[in-house]
Amino acid sequence: MRPDVTKWASGSFPRCQYPVRSGPDRRDREQSSVASSTAPRWTVPDGDLLDRLVELADTDPGRLLYLELLDGVHESARLTAGELRDQAAALAGTLTARGLRPGDVALLIATPPLEFLVGLFGCMWAGVIAAPVSFPRRPEHVESRLEPVRANAGAVAVVAATPQGQAEIDVLDLLTQGTVPVIATGDRSAAAQPAPVVEREVAYLQYTSGSTSEPRGVIVTHANLVANLEACRELVGVDETSVNVSWCPLTHDMGLVMGALPSAWFGMLSVLMPPGAFIRRPMTWMRAMSAYGGTHGYSPNFGYDLLVDRSTAEERESLDLSGVKALINGAEPVRRLTRDRFLDAFAVAGVRPEAHTPGYGLAEATVLVSAAATDDPGRVLWVDGEALEQHRVVFRDKGDAGARELCVDGRPSAQYDVRIVDPATGVELPADEVGELWLRGPSVSPGYWRREEATGEYFGGRLAGDDGGPFLCTGDLAFLDGGEIVVCGRAKDLIVIRGRNLYPQDIEVTAELSHEAVRLGGSAAFAVEDESGETMETLVLVAEVDGEPVEAEVVEAISRAVLREYELRVSDVLLVPPYTVPKTSSGKKQRAASRRLWMASRGHDVHPVD
Repeated sequence: MRPDVTKWASGSFPRCQYPVRSGPDRRDREQSSVASSTAPRWTVPDGDLLDRLVELADTDPGRLLYLELLDGVHESARLTAGELRDQAAALAGTLTARGLRPGDVALLIATPPLEFLVGLFGCMWAGVIAAPVSFPRRPEHVESRLEPVRANAGAVAVVAATPQGQAEIDVLDLLTQGTVPVIATGDRSAAAQPAPVVEREVAYLQYTSGSTSEPRGVIVTHANLVANLEACRELVGVDETSVNVSWCPLTHDMGLVMGALPSAWFGMLSVLMPPGAFIRRPMTWMRAMSAYGGTHGYSPNFGYDLLVDRSTAEERESLDLSGVKALINGAEPVRRLTRDRFLDAFAVAGVRPEAHTPGYGLAEATVLVSAAATDDPGRVLWVDGEALEQHRVVFRDKGDAGARELCVDGRPSAQYDVRIVDPATGVELPADEVGELWLRGPSVSPGYWRREEATGEYFGGRLAGDDGGPFLCTGDLAFLDGGEIVVCGRAKDLIVIRGRNLYPQDIEVTAELSHEAVRLGGSAAFAVEDESGETMETLVLVAEVDGEPVEAEVVEAISRAVLREYELRVSDVLLVPPYTVPKTSSGKKQRAASRRLWMASRGHDVHPVD
């Protein structure tokens, strides 16, 4: 059965009532669910994010909410509560004067962080639904990446900062082609500043990193957003005394909801820098954490590896990170090796072991689902590898032959009803089996914008024997241990060879540790059809390497390591330069895109490695 998606396809939205929702209780290790019909109540607070900003601006207009470091080092802009309110109201007046109405969609082009936030709150103020998108790096990306989003969203305008240079002007002209207006975030031309629109339901559309030809915009309601901000309070301890320091892109759910929006909800400070500043000089993030007394930060797994690889002991020793409470590691599989390397390297800066905290989330649940408890954030499980291939959980001791290492992603927020399910039957599985992770709760989106079929598929999960509302089918294979989520991998990335279910993450770790030239976090494993044209699948790896190693030596090391660990022959290994393996803006590997990269390189042929 599918949920009712008619209103989301038509663009007619009822006023949000901010209901009280049921949330989960806690069950013991033997049960696979962390919710029940007798669960305690979980209350969604009254009002939404815009209400909270207005209240904060009225009572404490001078409270500093945002600092911007465009180059990662020097302050380029500031925003107080009062300034953000006034600038958002002025932009809302301009949007209204230019003909936009509540319920219209506008593309919000990623701009300097603080102008982006003015654009987002200005859209909320006017009741316009923002669809945040990254500014294309090249003009050809307009057609391949932005135009599909604009078409799906039905955007009637583009909101962006004043273009800097002819290149940005050309890109905007190419995108709009004169058919929709481009409205600058700093446009104050409207004489009137309207009151905030009262009837508001959808906060914005979060476009995910799926197929560029069929983009999916996750509908994030104001109620979803409030619920997830409260989940951030519950799971990672953010409050009015916290200081976020974030480099994650604001077009991504983790960067926006966890890295920036808590300031307007809690009245705390967020120090923001563009992703490029971090990628060019990773230590700018930690230096800002030290300089501004940062308590919270967020990054995919690869960001912590970058910090270790591109810093010196002297640089780390000069920092004071003793006040850091939580550095969330999320958005891709969390690796113990990454955690250990980071904590060992930054111990001299005062980073406490409990500060590095794994987490799990996804855009379809606004963002945050679970995070590890700060008293035991680095919990690791070892399970039998052969049993895991059959979706069974058999615990082993560290060092046992055939044991696979899995990091625990923490306990879910009390708002969620979490189940491990056989997706083919809808039957909830026992604790010793791996299944698909299903969720429901107030943070879960109602569905995808103008994608009724996909909404029914992913948001319409029905548990056998359960008459409650539908579940979000996450597509993640997982099990629960002691009420904590343990993610094994993505169902769509699962490698099936001769009846064996192999997780690409495990194979990739083996490959990356096989030779010093292979970059950590820089490989992608996937299956392809045997070159004979039969249905037999074979294993291929794309791996990034540093320097100019002897190719045959690296390929042989990878192949031998995989054969030793998995008794599986690698058909081909493609070595590529650093930063070649395709990833999303949040650092998730795009294995399907890596497969296409390999196919283009090999002329669609499989070249087995002897």
